[in-house]
Amino acid sequence: MTFVNDSDFTSLQKALAGQPGVRSFVIAHEDRIVFEHYRYDVDAQSPQDINSVTKTVVGLAVGAALRAGLLPPLDTPVCHLLPQMRLYGFDRRVQRITLRHLLTMTSGFEWDQGVIDECVLGPCERFSREGSRLRFVLARPIAQPGMRFEYDSHAMLLLSLVIESATKRTLECYVRDTLFAPLGIASCEWISDEDGHTFGGRGLTLRTRDMIKIGQLMLHRGVWRGARLIDATFIDEATAVHGDGGPPMDDAQYGYLCWIDPRYVFAAGYGEQFIFVAPRERIVAATTCDNDDTPKGVRELFARHVLGAS
Repeated sequence: MTFVNDSDFTSLQKALAGQPGVRSFVIAHEDRIVFEHYRYDVDAQSPQDINSVTKTVVGLAVGAALRAGLLPPLDTPVCHLLPQMRLYGFDRRVQRITLRHLLTMTSGFEWDQGVIDECVLGPCERFSREGSRLRFVLARPIAQPGMRFEYDSHAMLLLSLVIESATKRTLECYVRDTLFAPLGIASCEWISDEDGHTFGGRGLTLRTRDMIKIGQLMLHRGVWRGARLIDATFIDEATAVHGDGGPPMDDAQYGYLCWIDPRYVFAAGYGEQFIFVAPRERIVAATTCDNDDTPKGVRELFARHVLGAS
């Protein structure tokens, strides 16, 4: 373990000693890392599977593409950007899905996120024929878009394809060039599906310190070291409440592919992978944990031992 200013975080240090499932816990205040904890088998250079924290990165990529003039307004129907949707989206409601619906998880598709579907996790033989994954995503039962929140990793394929169509690069390449290169994030991996499209719902691997940089970009409303990467208005909209949310975070509201607590905004992934952004305290924290259902209580640790003492 390495601690900076550990006199300020003695209680957190003790609490983490009793949480063996936490792999890393890093805190930055006013752009300076003030605390780092790494489990015995992890260090600052270790790549971490961040699961659905990936979704928040995708949301930031949409913001970057909007700033570059590569995407139309968020209320544009996605089918205007992806003509292939007309081939597989037979329900007329599919044609009404907008970019904003995808960002707010209100596309209307039904998906039980509690049922583990291997096709969400990586390339799948079941979709070996070109276009079959998109056909599956669009053929699911759907309600009127914009009416209800439904956490839906499958629908993130549509945002990945939108970025690909608009930028002429895969989502991974666009994020590397537009966000990660300016942020100084050089080490990452991101899985693609069986057709070579970057997964939008999960699959990104980052160092914990690089997760901090993503949080700092959000904290500074799209500016990194004097360079504007995303418009401030987009960050403000992304971190504002657009809905009451729901499972898997029953006690948080939802913005644009990020969760909102009354005191902080956060990106969340299965197993308790988190990026926390607390604007009032000027704090960003990132955590990674074992990739399982075992409760680690990371949000409670952050609220009690970081915000509670700030």
